[in-house]
Amino acid sequence: MKFFVKFLVYLISLKIVSACQGHKLKVNYIQNIDSDSVIKIMENSTAKLTKDCFIIPSACGRTNGFNTAMVHVEVFKNNLSIHKSDFDGCKNLEDAQPEFKEMIKMFGLPEHCPVSKVDTCEDGSKKIDLNKYKHIFNLARGGAIRTEVEIKHDNGKSTFKSEFQITKN
Repeated sequence: MKFFVKFLVYLISLKIVSACQGHKLKVNYIQNIDSDSVIKIMENSTAKLTKDCFIIPSACGRTNGFNTAMVHVEVFKNNLSIHKSDFDGCKNLEDAQPEFKEMIKMFGLPEHCPVSKVDTCEDGSKKIDLNKYKHIFNLARGGAIRTEVEIKHDNGKSTFKSEFQITKN
């Protein structure tokens, strides 16, 4: 379930608006809640979700660096809480599943803590295969999904919220 939540947050952070086997994702909003967040997702980040279920990201992010990352995620569907999770983000980086580690490497992100100050961008030249996860789209259809993420670091916090809808043609 933790991988699903991380994967869901990743998808939302990219503002995907396209189609995967008839599924479309409409992002209503994604927001960095605090202007002084340790981790920031750039507002102009986008991605293309292809018909054959690959993501081609064009996204940027920034971190001021941190040694710790205690994560709290809550997912709502139609304003009802459907999942809450608390975990050590640094430990999850180290213990991540191989496909998630591959995504981390693809974006040039650190695979362990401490994390140094970094600005990173992906220019749309790489793609990620989502075929293994497309069943998630069917589960998520049928109303607005909102995520709220708070990460407490040794040097501050990072907070994000987003809302999106998944539909099928």
